[in-house]
Amino acid sequence: MEFEEAVEEILSSVDAEREEIEKKLKEFLDYGVPIEQAKNALIRKYGGGAREKKIKDIKPGDRNVITSAKILTIDEREVEVRGKTRKIYRGLLGDETGIIPFTAWKDFGLQKGDVVKIKGCSASEWQGQPRLSLSEWTIVEKVEYDIELIKMPPKRLNLIDVRANISNVEVRGKITSIERREVDVGGEKKTVYSGIMEDETARIRFTAWKDFELKEGDAIRIKGAYVRSWRGSPQIIFDENAEVEKIDEKIEYTPYTIPLYKVVERGGGLDLLIEGVILEVRRDSGIIFRCPHCNRRIKEGVCDEHGQVDGVPDLRIRALVDDGTGAVDVIFNRELTEKLLEKSMDDYLKMAEDAMDYGIVYADIVDKLLMHPVRVYGDSIQSDFIISIIAKDGEKIKPDVKKDAEELMIEIGG
Repeated sequence: MEFEEAVEEILSSVDAEREEIEKKLKEFLDYGVPIEQAKNALIRKYGGGAREKKIKDIKPGDRNVITSAKILTIDEREVEVRGKTRKIYRGLLGDETGIIPFTAWKDFGLQKGDVVKIKGCSASEWQGQPRLSLSEWTIVEKVEYDIELIKMPPKRLNLIDVRANISNVEVRGKITSIERREVDVGGEKKTVYSGIMEDETARIRFTAWKDFELKEGDAIRIKGAYVRSWRGSPQIIFDENAEVEKIDEKIEYTPYTIPLYKVVERGGGLDLLIEGVILEVRRDSGIIFRCPHCNRRIKEGVCDEHGQVDGVPDLRIRALVDDGTGAVDVIFNRELTEKLLEKSMDDYLKMAEDAMDYGIVYADIVDKLLMHPVRVYGDSIQSDFIISIIAKDGEKIKPDVKKDAEELMIEIGG
């Protein structure tokens, strides 16, 4: 009787099938959840007592949100949660009032262009704006009607100010490379055009989902683009809804020192020139061994992909670099490591063999580089915790004692 009364109360508050409510309520009770608590949880889950919100009215901290919107972008990625790898889906949702980023912790089968009604999601704060979180308990239903998206003038940005998960932007730049390729989207073959573009402030990857007849060297202005993260750096996306015009302007990027807060803020980038002090040398720096088949680092002679293998020695540095405004991880390959340390890998291998301890190599790296200023040129790569940069070039910066002394004297009024 108590179970039936709870089911009836839930059904009086929500729009759902009896069979589904009975099944979900039984699952709660089987887990030992008190019936009153289970009843209230299901009412919240299915939107009981909640009022549907437009995108512009959603605020960080909102719970049990109901909204209807169109999927503007969506991409899949893997993240590590409590030691386990999970697939998540990120993108942008829009309606006639605004656009909002979202993260789905379950595959709801969503595709770009779908119009959906979402029940039971929550909103958190991300980069100063709300982000919707669609959990395994969220209900997502595809609907037949369309939604006319908000029409706002695009926000004009330099490429250095472009960051992932913003939309309706206007940028200008020069195409430095472009290629055509075929992709499979929901079982349908589509042609996309990808490459790199630059302005005076930065270089960035782009993807065009329509043939705008672009070619290398073209200077263009794009209105109505959106941005997502790809391989650890922001990427400009534009399609048939964007305006693309060729312009008669000379545009060229010359690398310059970028403050690290800006690199972190925009989520990485291409051809970055940074300066900072090495605050930490990571423990996996020094002599490492790689799988001869896949080049992955192996531990105790075992590759996760190929099992027991004869490892190939390599030399690298992973270091935390800080400039006082932000910090990034920098990875130096063998060539650059030898350049920074002024010693070859063969020299280090002999040193380790003579000492019968590879830890001596790490100790030498720390001794030579810790707290030393460096200049690095490279590209960021995907990382879940900190911006990581693969160095394409790097050097130690020799301090200008006379200049530093003069600046200090000016600062203290000497």
